[in-house]
Amino acid sequence: MGRIIIYSLLFCLAAFTAYLYVGQEPEKPASTIIVENLAVPPPQAPATPASQTHQETVAVQGSPQQAEPRNPVQHERTVSQIPEGDRELSAQASEKFRAGDYEGAIKLYRELSERDKSALGGMGISYLKLGDYENAERFLEQAIKNNPDDFSVRKALAYLYYKKDDIEKGLSHAEAGLSIKKDQELRKIYDKLKKDKNTQDSSESESTQHFRITFDGYKHGGVSRKVLEILEAAYSAVGKEFGYFPSVPTNVILYTNRDFYDITQAPGWSGGIYDGKIRIPVRGAESNEDALRKVLFHEYTHSVVRSLTHRCPLWINEGLAEYFSKNYPKKIGQIIPLGLLENSFSWLTGDQVAVAYWESYSAVSYLIDRHGLYRVKEFLQSLSGGSDLEQAFKGSFGQTYSEFVSTWGKG
Repeated sequence: MGRIIIYSLLFCLAAFTAYLYVGQEPEKPASTIIVENLAVPPPQAPATPASQTHQETVAVQGSPQQAEPRNPVQHERTVSQIPEGDRELSAQASEKFRAGDYEGAIKLYRELSERDKSALGGMGISYLKLGDYENAERFLEQAIKNNPDDFSVRKALAYLYYKKDDIEKGLSHAEAGLSIKKDQELRKIYDKLKKDKNTQDSSESESTQHFRITFDGYKHGGVSRKVLEILEAAYSAVGKEFGYFPSVPTNVILYTNRDFYDITQAPGWSGGIYDGKIRIPVRGAESNEDALRKVLFHEYTHSVVRSLTHRCPLWINEGLAEYFSKNYPKKIGQIIPLGLLENSFSWLTGDQVAVAYWESYSAVSYLIDRHGLYRVKEFLQSLSGGSDLEQAFKGSFGQTYSEFVSTWGKG
């Protein structure tokens, strides 16, 4: 009999769905780092008693077969040999993770990890999805020590250190992961880390309690201090209105126009992007502080939304960013169906993009005027807690998401 894949039916691949972007998060250029297929590593079979001299080897769905196992003695176990309670616990944890209830998944993985240390990977990835980088690092590092060849954990650690701006550690885990499996998303993380390293090697940095800026001092001169000043104002203003202050510092990279579009592959109309870091072109920014302020408030709002949930529909995310960064002369109705603006703006023409942002602002402003910003935050937190879109929207705004997008701004 071929190698029996243990737990492959109990753990489903979980997506970092494309918010920010992901899936229901703000749209991003092709080079943006979004881990869409990061799988929770399945717990292995229960450990072999210390009295036995062999080590059990478990084949995991989606992992490469090793030409030379770490231990030459292999032992196959059937699913029936896994305790029934652990199989049920694994299935429940997987379901909660897939539904976006990462806190619920963590509780189950924690219980399972008392008997199966491979569940530490599931805990770490769940914490990563919650934006709790400290605990994510703690458990992912424990998991990789237990199993250095776990591709899913290597990929998660590369992404984690990319987010934490620890380029050396990120590159180390990305290289190790790519040696296990050739993966397109991990390759993108690796390429981005390499480019950031090249930028960092020739750059300087400045920091405050809430932001860390990397920039080329020769090219950007004193603009970094102005950027920090504006970002701190955004942290205060958005936080006060929204009732939320992220505890994790935000990384910011300043580029010349050429470097920005070359590295990020952002569309020509983009004034900046947020992909876990705020990235903006700053050539000439010294002479146009008002435009710089709008871009920074816009991108900082994206970072706030991302810290609350990974599942925000794009038009809500962009509408909030426009609400905090730009004053429109008036509000408009639903010109482009909101349902078509849920995942991406990339299919729109230049003129349509402007309408999409204006319309998103108008729809979000309607929700804020009618229900208050605290309801919008409640909605985002409900999504983060695992509620589906329809349920979360109705709980905060009194009507389902489908009802709103089909009726708002028409007539």
